[in-house]
Amino acid sequence: MNSLVEKLNMKILGERLQKVRQHLKMKQSEVAEEIGCATLTISRIERGETSTALHPLLVFYGQSIDLNMIYSADFDPEDEALYSKNPALQSHVKARLELLKSDAVDYITNTQNQFGKNVEALLRETVDKLNDQMMNYTKTELNDLMRRLQQTIDLL
Repeated sequence: MNSLVEKLNMKILGERLQKVRQHLKMKQSEVAEEIGCATLTISRIERGETSTALHPLLVFYGQSIDLNMIYSADFDPEDEALYSKNPALQSHVKARLELLKSDAVDYITNTQNQFGKNVEALLRETVDKLNDQMMNYTKTELNDLMRRLQQTIDLL
């Protein structure tokens, strides 16, 4: 048997699986949901405390990485070669990117709509103020004209 596999205990395996999960930018709860177990189970596996649900977890990560690398003496979770050759990872990453893109587009659209509504409200408020000022100015002019007319009448 491979001497590394013999030395690879649950604690080391759990730490490696945690590093892979973190590299994939996934939360424990997301992984747990994917394989149908409790978040606490993922946490316990990553701490080397249990092997419950280890098989489904390895199957899930096997969609994203070369599992042989997990057992390798050269294991480096930051090594892109561990991930880039796996088409399943590419589709997983693409799906996550599409979801992020969709969320970003929704956020930008909502922000633009809200901005447009705010600009419209500000314009309405400004137009109303200008109309009020014009009405007051017209009233003042009309009152001034009436006063001068009355003065002219008084002089006659």
